[in-house]
This record gives sequence, C-alpha cells and structure tokens, in this order.
Amino acid sequence: MHIPRYNSRIGSLCLAKLPITTVIRVPGAMLTVSSSFNTSNPDHQPNDLDDLEPGDIIARDRLSLAPALASLKEAGYYAYGTLDDQSRWTIAVDDELGRVDVRVGDDGFEIVLSMSSPGLYADEENIWKRRSRSRLARMTIPRIARGFLEPHQSAKWDEVEEGVVIFEHYQLPFNRAGDIGKFVRTEHPKLEAVLTLFERQLG
Repeated sequence: MHIPRYNSRIGSLCLAKLPITTVIRVPGAMLTVSSSFNTSNPDHQPNDLDDLEPGDIIARDRLSLAPALASLKEAGYYAYGTLDDQSRWTIAVDDELGRVDVRVGDDGFEIVLSMSSPGLYADEENIWKRRSRSRLARMTIPRIARGFLEPHQSAKWDEVEEGVVIFEHYQLPFNRAGDIGKFVRTEHPKLEAVLTLFERQLG
C-alpha cells in the first residue's frame, strides 16, 4: 500500500515528559512500560529518547507520540493513549465522524482515519434476508474498492457494526507532530463522500 507523505524531511521530535512510572495492564498480565523510569530519583525522569533503554519500545513510542497527543487535544479532540491489538502504543480518537489512530512508523507518524456506516441493513426486518445482504456486501466491497479507491484507501465489512468501514492511511514526518490535529480536522470529514459512495453501491 502506498502511503502518501506530506513532507520528505524528517526533523527532531518535540518531546514531553512522562510520569515517573507507567504500568499498562492487559488481560492476564501487567506490563511495565519502562524500566528506565527511576522512582528513587524523581529528578531524573526521561524526557528524551536517549534516556530510555533500547528495549523499551512502548515507552519510546509513547514519548514520541506525546506531541501528537497534545496536537489532537489542541484541535478539540478527546484523544488518549492505548495499546492496539498488536500491542503497539497508539494515540486514538473516537468521535461522531469515526476513529483516528496515530502510531510511530519507520519514517514518520502513521495516521489512520476511518469512518463507518453501522447497521447498513438494519431496516431489513427479515433476518435471513439481512444476513444474505450482509454476505453479498462482504463479497462486493473488494470489487467496489478496486474501482473507486485510491492506493492509500481501503474498505471492509465490519461484522460487529454490520456495516462498511472506510480507511485512509497517511504518513506525516516527525517534525510535523504539531500539525496532526489540524490535519485530522481537515481530512477526516472528506471520508464521508467515499462512505456515501459505498453505501449507494451496496444499497
């Protein structure tokens, strides 16, 4: 998948301080984010990537994503940090338009915008007919995607929401962390036109 890049230059990170200790609880386990956080010396708190041990991937990503979190909050979003289904530290946003996920990529911040149409066939009273239409939608979505979507866009059928979900994948260089909130505010609403196209094709 080709991810569009808005700037080829990668600059330094504007980093924020983290709490002295951070522990993430996952089902069946407790994961300490960083052993570099020194509770015995509160004056030494890592506020730079060089302060962290090489194996502290989650702590490094959390530190790197701190400016992205601040940018999204400044743009008016309720943004929060969480572990995704692959145990990657992610800054997430859930609002009326859909979902936003921001992660640390190889060459910049990976931004995934998504929008869905939950209960696409909820008005269909016959449960068997509704299931048939959902099954047909699953088979039809890839064909619609090949005909209408750009390389950085994708679509799938969501079994939980019982509707189609549209994704857009972007990458912004690290020195544009402060622009992420504005970028999301500008680009996310544009997904509605793509979603409407799919709804019309699947209707």
